[in-house]
Amino acid sequence: MVIGNFGKCGVGDPRESYCRFKIGNGFSTLFWKASWLETFCLKKDFSDLYENSSLFKVAVAGMGGWVNGVWTWGNFGINPLVLAEHNLESEMDSLCVLLEGRGPCNAVGDEAVWRAESDRVFYTVSCYKFYVGCRIPYGPFNKFDGALGLVWKAEVPFKIKAFDWSLLVNRLLTKDLLLHRGITFLVDNFKCVFDGVNPESRNHSFFTCSSVKAVWSVVVMWIGKPYGGVEVDCLRGFMDWLSFCKKKKVKEGKLGVVWLATLWTLWLNRNGVCFQNEVWNMDNTIWSIKFLVWKWAFIGDITHSICSCYDFNKDPLLFISQYQFVCNFSGFFGGDVSPFMM
Repeated sequence: MVIGNFGKCGVGDPRESYCRFKIGNGFSTLFWKASWLETFCLKKDFSDLYENSSLFKVAVAGMGGWVNGVWTWGNFGINPLVLAEHNLESEMDSLCVLLEGRGPCNAVGDEAVWRAESDRVFYTVSCYKFYVGCRIPYGPFNKFDGALGLVWKAEVPFKIKAFDWSLLVNRLLTKDLLLHRGITFLVDNFKCVFDGVNPESRNHSFFTCSSVKAVWSVVVMWIGKPYGGVEVDCLRGFMDWLSFCKKKKVKEGKLGVVWLATLWTLWLNRNGVCFQNEVWNMDNTIWSIKFLVWKWAFIGDITHSICSCYDFNKDPLLFISQYQFVCNFSGFFGGDVSPFMM
């Protein structure tokens, strides 16, 4: 099999305990850093020799050569004068004894043996599970981490869920992250498209920008949510919206609809300014948010719109509440008649 970066697996790498290598021609496995001698790594057991070697990144095949059909080890990149100076002769002798009779062959390439599986074959899913098991959380559990799972339960198009998840974990391709990845901008192009002053980032462009704050203030007034400023922490902000909507008896799948619609509209407006030379207009943005909320309010169990966007905007929470619409409209239709039956 192709070894790839696994040939570099060695001391300090969590894969070391599960991955070892079977030497073939020796071209793909690092001599010092890879675990190819039973269960240990030469860098760890012969650390003094490794530190004085000039060939610390060389593969097994580069540490010797074939003489009359017999593999012969070299000096492993260590000058004899250095051995004498640091009293490493005995350690070098031990290494030579260990390697006696071992070495590459000319027939096949190197192979990796993955001990985490019974068949000793490496699988990506097995490696993923291994890393998940090794993960050490950074600090105590964050009670707002639940937002990462709840966002997938929202009754909105899938691309909106994917967008919001990227936003929550700060992986949306805003200009500050692009700059971090080595993509350079002119100074003016790096600024926020909404205020044209501050550098673009997730927290600024979606929450703290003065123009965006004005949008949020209109949205929370429209919904009837107390406005105490915009929560910069995405996870906390999302959970805050969910908490408010639950108190208002909003349906389970509609809890984050307003929050998602606002962020998605801001992102579309941002892209329009960046790539299509559009002009930022706050009034158009707010109406776009209201339209999306109206549109997404009837995704899921409800398949037909029962009101116009104009009527919906008068009391949006009424149409996304847990109460059945038949109750809300029974008086209007003159009895217990569902509007979907009309």
